[in-house]
Amino acid sequence: MNMNLLPASLLTWAATCALVATAVAQDVVAVKGGKVLPVGAPAIDDGVVLIENGRIVKLGKASEVEIPWAAKVVDATGKTVMPTWVVAHSQAGQRGFNENMQNVPWLSVADAVDPSAIWFEDCLRNGVGTVHVLAGNQTLLGGLGMVVRPFGRTVEDMAVASNTGMKMSLFAAGGGRLQQIRKLRRALGDLRDYLADFDRRKAEFDKEKAAGAVGADKTWTEEIDRTKKAGVDLVQKKLKGWLYVPSFAEMDEAMRLTQDLDLQLVLGPNMDEAIAMLKRLAKPVVIDETIEYYETDEETQKETKHCPAKLLADAGIPFATSLAVGGPGSYPWWQIGTLMRNGVSRDKAIESLTTVPAKMLGLDAQVGSLAEGKLGNVQILTGDPLAATSWVETVILEGTIVYERKDDPRLQYLFQVEQDKAKKAAGPEQPAGNAPVPPKEGPKADAPKTEQPAGTGNPGEGK
Repeated sequence: MNMNLLPASLLTWAATCALVATAVAQDVVAVKGGKVLPVGAPAIDDGVVLIENGRIVKLGKASEVEIPWAAKVVDATGKTVMPTWVVAHSQAGQRGFNENMQNVPWLSVADAVDPSAIWFEDCLRNGVGTVHVLAGNQTLLGGLGMVVRPFGRTVEDMAVASNTGMKMSLFAAGGGRLQQIRKLRRALGDLRDYLADFDRRKAEFDKEKAAGAVGADKTWTEEIDRTKKAGVDLVQKKLKGWLYVPSFAEMDEAMRLTQDLDLQLVLGPNMDEAIAMLKRLAKPVVIDETIEYYETDEETQKETKHCPAKLLADAGIPFATSLAVGGPGSYPWWQIGTLMRNGVSRDKAIESLTTVPAKMLGLDAQVGSLAEGKLGNVQILTGDPLAATSWVETVILEGTIVYERKDDPRLQYLFQVEQDKAKKAAGPEQPAGNAPVPPKEGPKADAPKTEQPAGTGNPGEGK
């Protein structure tokens, strides 16, 4: 079959099925011989990560770890072993977005996550093991998020944690900044009014029952409206809010909201002037995929580069890095490299995609670093994670091999296309072992006759 003729949808389906098929469930897996970077602990040369029933049971030097005879041994000699990346905030991997209906607190991204999305394929290719999927940044109250692993045939297979928080936004999609703030305040006010009315009616029922006005066999059966339940949990601080703050101009409102709600701030790029306020907040933050940006002075036309992440690091504020839906910002190494290029230390850059987001999600006892008792979420790279020549060779999630580069059908297809192009550009192949055959010569043409000028011929001619 000519792969060039396959439609994109069929190729996506085939690639997904093939990736799923590579999963090999093992009770005991030993990743042996590599340089182990646990994150938050010293590196281990010639290390072993022993995983049993999905969790790390032993981590140490090969000489100190006994590998059971029945274990599947993954040879990582000469390679780097580290935890898979953790993404604290992303709207990727969904069939569609709910940006046109902003105030929908009853929705959940569980109804929109697409297990066959190419973005999840790319997550495995890039060593991402945990993703927090939320509604987009143009929402008001955009519904509930969920944490998934980028692997599985169904949403249930992928699920790590559901109802992880309510997405909120101060981004002015249609109208001015003040209008968006009024909309959000009104939406939260309506929820508080509804809750107050519900509590009042329940209190009246209990009072009437105590007074004998209601039969002793009667009980309060009314429940919170399903479409308002998540919003009510938000205003009661039973549910975390993930608030997108597009710029410094909205920080005053964001700080006010943090006093009334349990909020996790997701910061837009223009935050260089908000560092002092964020330091007073004393909480980790999420920065969006735009790590650096330029501003042009209107008078001098001089460009100035800003990197809020560097300012956050200098102020001692922990931050998590996001991955874009596409482009360079969708690669963890690009994001980490950009942080380091702007002066952020290597450790803090790596922590922004491991331990910090894991703690934000309440999963720091499970993912984000390699330690005994944590989930066996491991990526094996061909070299140092920040070397330009390194790539992900194997991904293991909870002790199951879910990705191997050598079996990646999409990469095989793309590499074959490039090989075919190179062959075509090189021209037809010559027969093996034979010298090039010279082209056959055609019949020789008669030599052209040279016409002599009149009066220059032999004597007697023309007489």
